[in-house]
Amino acid sequence: MTKFSSVMSVESWREVWRQFIRVGAAMGVFVLIGTLGYYLLGLQMGKPASLLDCLYMTIITLATVGYGEVIPVSKTEVGRLFSIILIISGVGVLLYALTNFSILLIEGTIQGAWGRWRMEREIARMRNHYIVCGAGRVGEVIVRELVHTHRQVVVIDRDAEKVSALGKELNVPFLIGDATEESMLRVAGIERAAGLLAALGNDHDNLFLVLTARSLNPSLRIVARGNHPSVVDKMLKAGADEVVLPETSGGLRMASLMVRPTAVSFLDQMLREREVSLRVEEVTVNPSSPLVGKKLAELKLPQQWNILVLAYQQGDGTLIYNPSAELELQQGMTLIVMGDIRKVEEFRRLVEGS
Repeated sequence: MTKFSSVMSVESWREVWRQFIRVGAAMGVFVLIGTLGYYLLGLQMGKPASLLDCLYMTIITLATVGYGEVIPVSKTEVGRLFSIILIISGVGVLLYALTNFSILLIEGTIQGAWGRWRMEREIARMRNHYIVCGAGRVGEVIVRELVHTHRQVVVIDRDAEKVSALGKELNVPFLIGDATEESMLRVAGIERAAGLLAALGNDHDNLFLVLTARSLNPSLRIVARGNHPSVVDKMLKAGADEVVLPETSGGLRMASLMVRPTAVSFLDQMLREREVSLRVEEVTVNPSSPLVGKKLAELKLPQQWNILVLAYQQGDGTLIYNPSAELELQQGMTLIVMGDIRKVEEFRRLVEGS
C-alpha cells in the first residue's frame, strides 16, 4: 500500500501513549482509593469485608454496571456520598480520556490524508526530477546534495520515521514503502523523472530496483550503489548507467588524502561550504540555444559569470580539457564548468535556450 506519510505522525502516537499512561495511572489511583475507602466503610459499619470484595465494589461502582452491593454502603450517608464522588471522578476521567484519544486520532488521520494529498499533487507537477531510493546514510548524503544544488527530489524508503524526518527537514516530498515496487515508482513520477539513484541497503534490492526502473523508463539515467564488485556487471546489464562501490570510493579518497591533500581539501571545502555554493556542473548546448556558433571568448564567462570552463565533451564522448577561448559552441556539446550554483543555473538556462 502506497503511503506519503504515516496516518498519524510518530509524535501523535507518542502523545496517545502518554495519554494512555496518564489515564491508566489516574484510574489506578481511583481503584486504590476506592478499595481502601470501601474497606474502611466496612469496618465503620461493623461488617469488615475482604480486599477482593472491596476491589469488586470499586470496579462495579466505577463501571456503573448496577450489580448488587457486596458491602451495603448505600445504607449510610457516608457510603452513598463516597460512591457518588467515586463515580463522578472515575467516569469524568474516562470521558476525558476518550475525548482526547478521539481528537488525537481524528486530527492525525485528517492531517495524514491532507499531507498525502498535497504530496501527491506536488509530485504530479514534477518534471525532470530525481528519485532517491533509500534514506540511509548514503541516501541522506545524496538527498542533501541534490537539494543544496536546487534539484527537485522525491525520496522513497521503508523506514517511515527516517524518511519522514529527512523529508520534513529538507522540505522534499517522500514516499513510505518498497522502492522496488512498480506502483511506488509510478507514484514517484518515474516516467517524468530525469534520474534515479538506487541507494538501498543490499545489492539484491538495488539490482531488482534497477531492472524495474529501466523497464518503466528506458531513457532514465540510473546510478546504483553496489556493495560487492561482483554485482557491478549484473547491474550494468540490468540497466544501470553507473555503479558506485562505496569501498572503492573510500579507498581512492584515502589514497588521494595521502598524496594530494591540498587538492582534496579544496574539493572538500567546495562541497561542504554552505555560504559559497561552488560546484562542478555540466551544461549541454541545445539546438534552440542563442549561443550556438558563438566562441567562448565572446561569452566572457570568467568576467561576467565568474564561471570557469574546465572541459567539453565531443560528439564521440571524448573529453577535451582546458578548451581554447576560440572554441565554437555547437549543438549537443556538453561543457564541464565550475562556478557558483546560482550563476551556473542562470548560464544553463541561457545555454539550453529555456
